[in-house]
Amino acid sequence: MKTLEFIVREISDNQSARHEVWVPPAEIDLELEEAQFVGEIHGHLQLSRRAEDVYVKGSFSTSVEVECRCCVESFTTSILGDIEVQFCPADATTPSAPWQADTGERYYLGDTIDLSEEVRQSLILEIPNWPLCSETCKGLCPQCGENLNVTDCGCQIAEEASSPFAALADLLDRSDRALES
Repeated sequence: MKTLEFIVREISDNQSARHEVWVPPAEIDLELEEAQFVGEIHGHLQLSRRAEDVYVKGSFSTSVEVECRCCVESFTTSILGDIEVQFCPADATTPSAPWQADTGERYYLGDTIDLSEEVRQSLILEIPNWPLCSETCKGLCPQCGENLNVTDCGCQIAEEASSPFAALADLLDRSDRALES
């Protein structure tokens, strides 16, 4: 039995149970190209059951190694993910993928619920889209490619050449010359 699987009949009816879990990233398929999970996932769960419906609320934390988008150096950052979901027993009218129904409800087959997909999705959504190693990251020199956080390369870069609007200034100069002719 996986760490994030729970047997429904073992969850007390009309009572809340707290669980602390440690989950290896490989157990919930967190092998991604853009981020490497560098430690176990630590989670706190609260499970309660009413008849056959199971309510789950939880928070999870872990560390990921990502690449800075400015200086291209790897660094480790912490992420936190939350889940809050209701599981209902599956029946003949249940969609074929028991964890993805259009109604937003989740379904379980048999006597167990598996939180793996919910935890996986909540953590993937928390991976930074534009990771920066620090708010003051200087990035790479556009001329020689040196990491400007580590060394000052000494390259002389013209101010207007490094501006994204430098090409517009060039167009203005050409249009002014055309008007003068």
